Amino acid sequence: MKEFLFVAFACSIGFPYVGVAAEQIKYLSPDGRFGLRVTQPANDEYHPTVELIEKDTGKVMVTLHSGADTDLFDASECVLVWSADSKSVAYGFRASPPGVREVEHGTLVCFWNGSNFDKVFLPENLPTPKLKFPKGKGIDVKPYGGGVTPVKWLTPRELAMSSENMVLSEDDDKSYTGVLSFTISFDAQNHASVGKIGKTKTKVE
Repeated sequence: MKEFLFVAFACSIGFPYVGVAAEQIKYLSPDGRFGLRVTQPANDEYHPTVELIEKDTGKVMVTLHSGADTDLFDASECVLVWSADSKSVAYGFRASPPGVREVEHGTLVCFWNGSNFDKVFLPENLPTPKLKFPKGKGIDVKPYGGGVTPVKWLTPRELAMSSENMVLSEDDDKSYTGVLSFTISFDAQNHASVGKIGKTKTKVE
């Protein structure tokens, strides 16, 4: 009987019950206090719950994405970028699985207020790459994807970001990806404004 129970327990570890939700905590803050918790429902790849939590207590500081939302969502694309003092955090995400639709904005910023994190939304008209095409090409293009991604905090109030735009040119059947670097600055009231804007780099495949 003991052998049977041992085998059953071992099998339950190797082959977990498919009806149980999976939970993962990653991207801990530099002080180790906070992290990103992704709870994946059983047998549902695209309706996870994503939360910024206090690691030791499990307390939810901010719900970043609710599993009850009807839009498809790929949690594997999520990322947290922390400032060195653990008081500023940028959440990068993709609103739908790759290839489903183009993502206009994919970043949410949160600031520590002493007891919790406040959500701060970025400006609507963020810089976008201006794709460069060979002469006579790029006339007939099809959007392929893209969006904005947090890169790193330069200071607790200045965030470096990357903007990407991908299209498929039917003129030469090649994909063009433009990448643009820029910064976002936040004032004492957490109002965001665009700072330095770099030049677009275009990759052709």
